[in-house]
Amino acid sequence: MGDHSNKPLTIFRWLCSASFFIMFAILIKGVSARGAVYTPDSYEALPFVIFSLVSLVVAILLLIPETVKPTTGYLSGLIVGLVFPDHKFGKPALTYLLARRYIEQERYDDAIDEYAKIIHYYPDEVEAYLGIISSCSLVGEMRLAEKYMKQLRKLNAQAIPNELIP
Repeated sequence: MGDHSNKPLTIFRWLCSASFFIMFAILIKGVSARGAVYTPDSYEALPFVIFSLVSLVVAILLLIPETVKPTTGYLSGLIVGLVFPDHKFGKPALTYLLARRYIEQERYDDAIDEYAKIIHYYPDEVEAYLGIISSCSLVGEMRLAEKYMKQLRKLNAQAIPNELIP
């Protein structure tokens, strides 16, 4: 768009598109004014309808470079609005299933990653801290376990029973 070499081409495309759209409007208006509606018995209006629709398609195709991005943005917004009506993409659902499954399979590094994600999105989840501390201890990551132990101790003491804090 900012390139000056494309400016005449852009103006040309807009003018051609406008003329094709005007041609479409005139042909459709002419068809409806003549009362020529094509039926299986009479095909008087068929050439006008076909040519007017071709004009409309050409007009749209000439404008595609300028209209694709706004149109797709609008349409994708509608689709997202239908699929996710509340638009709350802030954080994923809280679940420990994957982390617990990794522990069962002795995939402790993956469990640590999952618990870290839970802590990132839900920093007040005591169970996530306990799970990551336990997983870190199992793989010998004592510094990482200590880091999360300190974070756990910084949480509100009323929310955490004393017997749970190592």
